[in-house]
Amino acid sequence: MPEVKSRLLQSILKEQKRRAVKDRAVYEELGVPQQTYSTWKAGVVPRPKQYPAIAAFLGVSEEDVAEMAREAAETSPSITPITVARTYGKISDRKAGKFKFEPINDGRKRIPEGRYAVVVDTKVMEPVFHVGVKAWLDPSRWPAVGDDVLAHSGGFAWIGRFEGMSNGAVQLSRYDGSQLEVKNVEAVHVIVLSERVVTA
Repeated sequence: MPEVKSRLLQSILKEQKRRAVKDRAVYEELGVPQQTYSTWKAGVVPRPKQYPAIAAFLGVSEEDVAEMAREAAETSPSITPITVARTYGKISDRKAGKFKFEPINDGRKRIPEGRYAVVVDTKVMEPVFHVGVKAWLDPSRWPAVGDDVLAHSGGFAWIGRFEGMSNGAVQLSRYDGSQLEVKNVEAVHVIVLSERVVTA
């Protein structure tokens, strides 16, 4: 099966070729480790916090980068059946709809990479998500306005409806009418499936 490069990756590689520079010059300018840049070249979609640097590198707007990332996420293959995904995160502040994510596999990483589930133990998303229901998330899908999401930042994640993103901050709304801005967002994961009633 031929490898299909996303438009975002093609743009980065084209700019690198135009400048006639090695990988190191690119990942240093983008402010990411070599390993991260290698994963992008292998098809991993960059995270929202990296969009400003990519936009500056390509000479385009953050919105253009977000659009290309959305396209890339939609074309990246995902094969695991969603309901077998592991459950991560525990509610740490019910009123704020805030989850705490412990380091995964004894590492420092706190953001799940594959599909995963959370238990919605908060009322801020009622009547759509009742307290205690399980919701499944797919990190490969790029959020659109109105999607229910978790916005990850610093080992925590906030649940809400995605309203937009600017300068690394994500705007969320809640079904109880409240609004929230999450700063320094590392990832935004879309809820793609949820229980309607609590199962034991």
